[in-house]
Amino acid sequence: MAEIEEIKDLLQSLIKAKKNLRLYPENNPIYKKTIDAIYSRISSAVEADGSLTFRIRQYDIFLRDDLIYHNEDKEESLSLFFFKDGVREITFKQGIPPEEVEDFLKIISMDFDKEALDDDVVTLMWERDFHFIDYLVDDTILLEDEGYEEMATEEAKGAYAGGEEVLRAYDDALGIERSSAISIVPLTNNDLKSIIEEIENEPTDKTFLLMQILFDMLAEAQGKAEFQEIKDFMKKTIVYSISHGNLDTVIYTIKKIRNSIKRSLYPDEVNPYLKGVDYHLNSAGCILTLGDILDSGAEFEADTLHEFSQVLSKASIPPLISLLGELKNISSRKAVINIISELGKQDINAVANGLSDRRWYVVRNIIYILRQIGDRRAIEYLTRSIRHPDKRVRKEAIRALGEMGSGDVVSILKGCLTDSDESIRVTAVRAIGHIGTIVSKKIITDCIRGKDFRDLGFSEKREYFETLAKWPEGDTEELVLRVLKKQTFFKRIKNDETRAAAAYCAALIGSEEAAGILEKLKDSKNRILKEHVISAINMLNNGKV
Repeated sequence: MAEIEEIKDLLQSLIKAKKNLRLYPENNPIYKKTIDAIYSRISSAVEADGSLTFRIRQYDIFLRDDLIYHNEDKEESLSLFFFKDGVREITFKQGIPPEEVEDFLKIISMDFDKEALDDDVVTLMWERDFHFIDYLVDDTILLEDEGYEEMATEEAKGAYAGGEEVLRAYDDALGIERSSAISIVPLTNNDLKSIIEEIENEPTDKTFLLMQILFDMLAEAQGKAEFQEIKDFMKKTIVYSISHGNLDTVIYTIKKIRNSIKRSLYPDEVNPYLKGVDYHLNSAGCILTLGDILDSGAEFEADTLHEFSQVLSKASIPPLISLLGELKNISSRKAVINIISELGKQDINAVANGLSDRRWYVVRNIIYILRQIGDRRAIEYLTRSIRHPDKRVRKEAIRALGEMGSGDVVSILKGCLTDSDESIRVTAVRAIGHIGTIVSKKIITDCIRGKDFRDLGFSEKREYFETLAKWPEGDTEELVLRVLKKQTFFKRIKNDETRAAAAYCAALIGSEEAAGILEKLKDSKNRILKEHVISAINMLNNGKV
């Protein structure tokens, strides 16, 4: 029971950490102390069993079969926080590093109503790509949000109708015979023993053996008709292998083909047929078959998928992009995104062509892929995407420009500060701050000084001041002090919100001159102003509460 109590305490600590990380910046001692405490508790909890798994229900959290948390408050419930985004299990694995714990806490501490209007927990955890945190997702919830259930998957499944023919080729090549009559003979103990040993030693999947036989047959073949027949068998075997989740045979086949051509192991007249098999792997039919096996729930090692992506050519990029719009599961989309990210390094333009897809979720995935590739040649394409009609695409494009761009895109991002959607404007502020040029600073300060700034929402104003803190210089402090001192008769509540955001900035830049002003404001009747002033005072006092 002591273990259960420890885990209950851990959950309570997570709830407290969600609040602390919203309030304190990363350079604050309380922030660091919170991260260290949670990391210590999680590490201790997984040490004994090697992992710690929470089962999530709407209002409950279970450890194995033990109920360790229950809360029906829609605003405060930790279980509901995960459940509404489709998370059904979370597992922390032994060896988890502190940075993964910190990133996990950052994600769950976000205010998804204000800071990440178009993101969810699953999307952010997926983008982070944790290695020591696993999570089980109810895909039906995610698909409802993105509209994937409306995709015409049956068309993809029927695109290649050669399954039975492949099986026949498979059986013929191995010399398997089917007879209509079965003769039953008595078996001795030795017969049974021999059969068992043969079954145990016989590989369950014979496609690898089949492909070896086909290569041997090719060495003995003569004339175009025989070359063509073996080529067709190879193509069908590749499709069959993919459809049964045997990517190793495919990898072996393509590597052997390329090596054979390179070393001239076959006569020159054979090479076009071998190349035809290589090209076939990148065809729409093979790619759709890959999508089917991924969507069926088949799991592949990361190294296997990486090696598979290396035997594909850039010719597979268009059908892979098309496949993104057909896939039903988040795990299969992630696998295809990783493959395209690897291939895209060969042809950035082919990937960027996916930005013209009519489906918003495909375009958003393409932008994410371009971010992963990190090739600055993609910036030209990304700048067009910030005018996309879907705000989720615009948001992803702005993030990408903030990460990949430099001073030449700041003026483009500036135009996003007047977007009708608050989440777009906030993302643009972050992107401009991330680029961090002198022009970036001027844009931020000009907006804060602008006459319309006071009417913005508090979260947006706080984002501006947090970004301004990236330049802890004299004119920054001067602007912050002027805002803190400003009093108005009209729109007093809005003005107090602006002062609260400025108080947060004062603490971030370590303004000693602001301390006196903050002391006068700590008894304010405005709740937001009071909370942020007190927090700023504590931060200026080195985090001592």
